[in-house]
Amino acid sequence: MDALNASNHSFMEKRLGPDFLVYWIRVSSFIVWLIIGVFFFINDLAKPQQTTFFDRLFDISRRTVWDQNLMLISFIVAVVLFFFSLLSLIVNTKRLKRLNDHISISLILSLIVSTLSILLYLAYALNNINALY
Repeated sequence: MDALNASNHSFMEKRLGPDFLVYWIRVSSFIVWLIIGVFFFINDLAKPQQTTFFDRLFDISRRTVWDQNLMLISFIVAVVLFFFSLLSLIVNTKRLKRLNDHISISLILSLIVSTLSILLYLAYALNNINALY
């Protein structure tokens, strides 16, 4: 057994630094949060505007429905976010070889957020199509 332990101790680790896939996972986690920020910003612009005191005072009309064009842009951003986070999560799961490798929680959260937003947009769009007929 001593010879076996001695051979294990003489093993030299050749993988010293992070490789391209580790950089990809780190950068993709940052990019995912940027895309989520853009998504929420577009949704904030698309939602109906609230009437304030000064709007009533100066008789300014505000939009009371969701902006359909911005909602479509938000849907496209959600689809891009879904596929980017899915691709990055697949890369992340393929790259779990070292002891300190782990699955990125940011990628999982972005996948959940994008899936929910896509489903909500499709439900909203189907509801509006049924309202037209």
